[in-house]
Amino acid sequence: MDEGLTGAGRWGRVVATVLLVVAVTLGAGWGTDRWWPSGPMTMFAFQVDPNGQVHSLGVEADTVAGQRVVVPLGAGGIGLERAEIEGQAQRLTREPKRLQGIAVAAARTLPDAPRYRKVYLVDTVHQLKDGERVGKPVRTVLATWAVVDPTDPKDLS
Repeated sequence: MDEGLTGAGRWGRVVATVLLVVAVTLGAGWGTDRWWPSGPMTMFAFQVDPNGQVHSLGVEADTVAGQRVVVPLGAGGIGLERAEIEGQAQRLTREPKRLQGIAVAAARTLPDAPRYRKVYLVDTVHQLKDGERVGKPVRTVLATWAVVDPTDPKDLS
């Protein structure tokens, strides 16, 4: 027994497809981020000057064992994505105590790793020439926080 689409079902799909194509075309041509998903989401679409700089934010920490480590972000690390850190960069720079949350997240999600004594928000800048990286990256510490009770960090918020 063939249970294919009826004429009305096919017609409904054609209408839905045409409406979607029209919405995306209008959104791409005249829309703003508020039109998402039928308009552009410019936070993911930007052009980098081929002779400019690329900034990359990250988090580093000094452990109670005396080592400087790169804080593992993402699902396999502390659960925060780099985009979340970048989105909060101004707040973290203005209020470094917010970096305490990094130590708390690490203590919860990485129970066997050494605790963090100090946390750093770091901007790594790569210089480009003709679209290729040149020279050594330059690292700048934007914010620093001495963790409250590194062996058992608590949320300060």
